[in-house]
Amino acid sequence: MHDNHDSHGDPLERLEHSLFQLTDVIQKHQEIVQKRFKVSAVEIDILKLLEGDGDKKMKDIGERVSVKLSNLTNIIDRMETQKLVKRVNSKTDRRSIFVNVTTKGKKLLSDYSELLRELSTRMRDVVRDEEFDVLVKGLEQISKVTVIEQ
Repeated sequence: MHDNHDSHGDPLERLEHSLFQLTDVIQKHQEIVQKRFKVSAVEIDILKLLEGDGDKKMKDIGERVSVKLSNLTNIIDRMETQKLVKRVNSKTDRRSIFVNVTTKGKKLLSDYSELLRELSTRMRDVVRDEEFDVLVKGLEQISKVTVIEQ
C-alpha cells in the first residue's frame, strides 16, 4: 500500500497535507488557550500589542488586530470585566479613551509565553539540529504569504 503523504510524494501535495494538519494543530492550540486562560486568540493579540506598545486608542487597536470597532468594543468590555485591561481617559484630550494592560493581563501573557516556550521546546526536540533553522526560516517565510481572497 502506497501512502501519498510519505517523504517521496509530490512536494505540493505534502505541503497541502501539512498545512491542513497545521490548521488542526493551531485550532487545538486555540482551544487549549481558551480553556486554560479563558481568552481568545484576538484577546491574546490585544494583550501583546498593549504590553509591547503601551496604551492605545480603540481605533488603533482595531486597525492593528484587524477587528471592527463595533466588535472590538465587546471584546474590550469582556477583557475589562476579566480585569485584563482597563480604559483610561486621556490627560490631554478628554474625548480620547486609551486601553492599557493591567497587572493581571501581564501575568496572563507571561503564563501564555511559558506555554508557547514549552510548545516550542517540544517542537525543537523532534527536529534534528540541522533542520531546525531551516524550519524556522520556512515558517517565517510562509507567515508572510496571504490567503487568496475570493
